[in-house]
Amino acid sequence: MSDKKLHLTITTPLRTVYTNDIDQLTVTTSVGELTILPDHIPLITTLEIGQVMVKNDGHEVYYAIDGGILEVRHNNKVVILSDRSENASEIDIERAKEALKRAEDIKNNSSDVDKVDYNKLERDIAKELNRVKLTEKKQRR
Repeated sequence: MSDKKLHLTITTPLRTVYTNDIDQLTVTTSVGELTILPDHIPLITTLEIGQVMVKNDGHEVYYAIDGGILEVRHNNKVVILSDRSENASEIDIERAKEALKRAEDIKNNSSDVDKVDYNKLERDIAKELNRVKLTEKKQRR
């Protein structure tokens, strides 16, 4: 196995969530999952609501992301810019489930259709569902 590493930085508007040298990462892009290894060609792509799997020295760490941009630079530097990102181990599963239920209840029980922003509601449901699934996946491991 090569001793080359990627240098990954995951940044949100509020903070840098992660920065370290890693072996590989897998992200959810707008066209499917993509795995990045050292010496990957330069690339910029959009990210969907989903996960980032960071693998280093045989250990996997998962992050929930709310979409964003992935940039792979020519010098093995990788940058992820996302509106929100959090380590799966930091997600409060009960809070995420409650937020998911609230959003689904609004969608299913709204009597004033004109006042509901269904696009935002669908995105909120997708974000919370992603957080719940990622946390449950981590708990099974």
